[in-house]
Amino acid sequence: MAVRVSNEIECPECGGTGEQRLGPLQLLCQYCHGRRVVGGTPRNAPQGDEDHDPLPPVWEHPAVRSSGLCTHCLGAGVVVAEGTYAEAPCPVCADGGR
Repeated sequence: MAVRVSNEIECPECGGTGEQRLGPLQLLCQYCHGRRVVGGTPRNAPQGDEDHDPLPPVWEHPAVRSSGLCTHCLGAGVVVAEGTYAEAPCPVCADGGR
């Protein structure tokens, strides 16, 4: 059973904007889900539901799939190796592919 924080604080991931930018996409913050704050009891969360399914990856969302953006880098043109900050050209769209 998870313990919930009683006070809400500004989301540390989005800085309280409720949004994150990924290339040209503007998305809801994956950490606070657009609430702009974390902690406390979510207003619309069912009581007693401590475990929930994680959100699907953003590249699987129908809006991203139909956007025409590269599904590998989402239009940023670069990719980052997991666990690093090193950028490299996108292997999918750098050569003009999709």
